[in-house]
Parts: sequence; C-alpha cells; structure tokens
Amino acid sequence: MINAAMLALLACAPRYAPLGAIEPEDLWTPLPVPHTSVRDLDIAFIDSGGEGSPVVLIHGLSSYMGFWEHQVEALAKNHRVLALDLPGYGASSRPDAPCTPPWYADVVAEWMFAVGLDQASVVGHSMGGQVAMELALRHPERVGRLVLSAPAGFEDFSPGTASFVKSFWTESRAMESSEEQVRANFVAMVFNQHDEGVERLIQERVRLGLSPRFAGTSVAVARSVAGMLDFPVGARAAAIAAPTLIVYGSEDRMIPNPVFTGGRTRTIAERAHRTIPHSRLVMVDGAGHTVHHDAPRAFNAALEEFLP
Repeated sequence: MINAAMLALLACAPRYAPLGAIEPEDLWTPLPVPHTSVRDLDIAFIDSGGEGSPVVLIHGLSSYMGFWEHQVEALAKNHRVLALDLPGYGASSRPDAPCTPPWYADVVAEWMFAVGLDQASVVGHSMGGQVAMELALRHPERVGRLVLSAPAGFEDFSPGTASFVKSFWTESRAMESSEEQVRANFVAMVFNQHDEGVERLIQERVRLGLSPRFAGTSVAVARSVAGMLDFPVGARAAAIAAPTLIVYGSEDRMIPNPVFTGGRTRTIAERAHRTIPHSRLVMVDGAGHTVHHDAPRAFNAALEEFLP
C-alpha cells in the first residue's frame, strides 16, 4: 500500500514541467482574443459584444484574463464584458516599462478609448483593484462604477518592510519558482477552493514559466510589486467619486500580509469602506483572496445587484 508520506511525495512530484513550454497565446481564455495597439504596446483582450452596459475586468498580479472564467459568461447575459491582459502579462506585449498602478491606469484609459469605451463599470482584483482605483482617480470620466475584488493598496507597510519586499521580489524570483512552489502558492495562498480551473491555471503557470517569453513577465511582476508599495492608495481613495462595491473573502490569506502586517481581512476591508465615500462592503464567508473564483455565485450576485 502507498502510505501517507509516499502520497505527499507523489503530490509534490512535477506533473506539468515534463509536458514542456507553452506560449502566451496558448493560455485558455473564455472568448477569442483580438489585439489592439496602445502606446506601441500590443494589448490582448476579449470582448463579448452586446448592447448591455459595458464592464471592464482587470486582473491581479501574475494573472491574466483566464482568471475571470466564472465572470465573463455570467456577466455577458446582461452586459458587454471586456477583459484585458495588462502589459507584461498573458498574451500582451512585455515592454520595458514602470508597471506601476498609475502607469497601468493610464494604459487602461487609453485602451478603453481604443476599443470605443467612453465609460464603463470597472472591476479589478488585488493589484487590478489598485489599478482600478488609480483609474478612477486619474481618469474619473472613464469609471461609471467601481468594483474592487480583494483590492491591494490599503495596507500600511513600513519603509523597512517595503524595502525588504522589493529586494525579495526580484526578477529572478518568479523565474526560479519550481512547480512545487507554484502549486503551494496557488493552493495555500491564492485560492481557497481547488477545482479544475485552479488546476488548469497551475499547469499554465508552470509551462508558461518554461517559455523564454516568461522573462518579460518576471520583470513585470518585480516592477508591479515595487509599484504597489511605492503608490499605496491609502487616504487618496477618499477622492474616488464613482459608486464603489468592495468585496473581500472572509478567509483571505494574502490580505493583510500574514508575515509583515498580520491582523484580519475585515479590518482592511472596513478601512477601504470608510475611506471611499460612496461605497458598500460585502464580505463573502469562506472565500479567499481570489474571492470571485472561490465563491462565484455570491460574487456575481453582488455584482449584478450593483451594476447598472
């Protein structure tokens, strides 16, 4: 018989690296992927079309459009749904760029213009939530309503902690992550519900990491981490004029940072709610950091009630 130790060993054995590399164009997406050019950047995106009010989805750190698998089809019943791969991620180009939330916000604003959107409801997850808030602050005319899924940007990091985190998340950190480390991160930190979709994302991350083009993503990750720390939203979010829905999972294992800040997710969530004037807060029981994947029914229902 195979004992528990052997099962654990087998679970840690590489499953996907032997399959070889995939390229960004091979990543699963819920719809066909057109491209457009913004600032000489190639931006990959999806667009459901339709006559409903538009909704833009902005993914988080180290993510891409495939992380919205439970939202696109559901929201497309009543809305025109668009999602993009931020530069440095997914099937978009990998530029030598700052990759900070303000820079991404400006790129998203120009991309919206390029695809014919004067204004939309904007949904952002984690880092994407911080980008979405910057978009609402820098380009308020673009954001009709704002939805923040476990947004980053409200934690207080000391200068010493911020410096340490930036020195830790170097470009080589993502490049050197083993399959076991990727799986542990996804299962222990990012998602609370491990299903076929999460397993697909683990496989994609492992095999994409074998592509030479992943070097550009590692640059974007390092610069994105530094950018989130250098441009916290904090009190500036008080100037957000758009009606805002804030959604956190009650069992988020990433916010607040368990190593450097600690405390409860609800504390951060309530801080965000107090800061943003026209906001409402929804806490989803049992969901983790990727709350829209862990509890899609609850998340989508909250969105449908909130969106125009």
